[in-house]
Amino acid sequence: MIIDQIKNTRGKMLNLFYALMPLTFFCSIKIFNIALFSFSAIILIYLLIDINRLKEKNWKASAILFIPFIVLLYAFLLDVFNHDAAGGWHFFETYLPIAFFALLITTAEINNRQVHISKVSFFIGCIAAAWGCLGIAFWKNITEHDRIVHNWNFVETMKFYEDHPIGVVNWGFFLYSEFANAIGFHTTYLSIFFITGIAFGFSLVGKSRIANALIIIGILLLTIEVFLLSSKISLLILLLVFGLTGIRVLYHATKRVRYIAAGAAILFIVTVMLLFPAGFYRFHAVVTDLQSSNYQEEADMASSNLHRLQLWKASLNLFQEKPLTGFGLSGSENALRVATHQNGDQRFNTHNQYLMILISTGILGSVLFLTGCFTFVVSSIRAADYIYAVFLLIILVGLLTENLLSRHAGVVLYSFFNAMFFIHLHNRKNEKI
Repeated sequence: MIIDQIKNTRGKMLNLFYALMPLTFFCSIKIFNIALFSFSAIILIYLLIDINRLKEKNWKASAILFIPFIVLLYAFLLDVFNHDAAGGWHFFETYLPIAFFALLITTAEINNRQVHISKVSFFIGCIAAAWGCLGIAFWKNITEHDRIVHNWNFVETMKFYEDHPIGVVNWGFFLYSEFANAIGFHTTYLSIFFITGIAFGFSLVGKSRIANALIIIGILLLTIEVFLLSSKISLLILLLVFGLTGIRVLYHATKRVRYIAAGAAILFIVTVMLLFPAGFYRFHAVVTDLQSSNYQEEADMASSNLHRLQLWKASLNLFQEKPLTGFGLSGSENALRVATHQNGDQRFNTHNQYLMILISTGILGSVLFLTGCFTFVVSSIRAADYIYAVFLLIILVGLLTENLLSRHAGVVLYSFFNAMFFIHLHNRKNEKI
């Protein structure tokens, strides 16, 4: 009797899991862990009741999802071998959701409805986070209006306030780090969340006019917030997402609809860029930095652009020291800190996930990691799963300038949705890996 009741609630509990889990990505790690382990325990109970269901699972697809985790596990074992297990674990524990979500979603169930629920939930979470940022920024604009907000380094901040002096609106509260920190997020990661929300929003457009109107309003809100956050790589990704989505949507439209839609999109983007000047300002800083005399010399650490160039150059030099084995997770950070003459306890990374994998695991680990990425992309294209392909594009381009998989927010975003899309894709009939 009790067992039958538990079985009957299985579908509802899984729907609840896919509805609530994406919302926890915006919460603290403690809340996320409570939700993750609670649902894991529930799914384990279901499996113990009906253990034969394990035979029906797609373990082949799950094994492929483990490729990035195996690469990072190897890097952690290098730290253990080099007698720095504590330092290596400090980094490695961040990557555990990659394995956890792969197992959890494989052993549970995933269908079209649950994929839809997850996308709706994450889109709503993005909208709530966007309003949270705006609300706190407006409140600070009232209560702390005259405070100079250092969103970038000191020189860039002073130059920005010279060009855009404080008026009715203190732009500092609505831009970059101050804007994202309002809800405890890193700027680029929040931008990536919002862009993913935009992509999901486009895929949720259906037959209901009211729902579609709300979705479009939400997409416009998230787009404006990405421009306010003004992360350079995120603005590039946003333009790619809008471009690819526009091409797909307008492919079968009439010429008149194409012209109207293209004109409206261009007008909207130009208007947003003119109203919110941080995006133009930051791209101008890139050009200025690359043309400066410091470009050929030791990079000025006060500039994020030259700082990255120095890190990338140092990373390539470190790779040449251990091209086959790598330095390990903690070892790579320590080696990079020494190579760039940096001190302190602050976590230090390459600002490029591919380079981090390269110096942490060597050429073999990098090849294996890229093989996994290539498999995911090919699978999404072969199955004509547009939203999965766009999600991978967002993540893989973001990895060029940020270690998205080295922070909790980036890891959970990638590991949950990659596992969900990939398992769902290969659970369909006639799909090949």
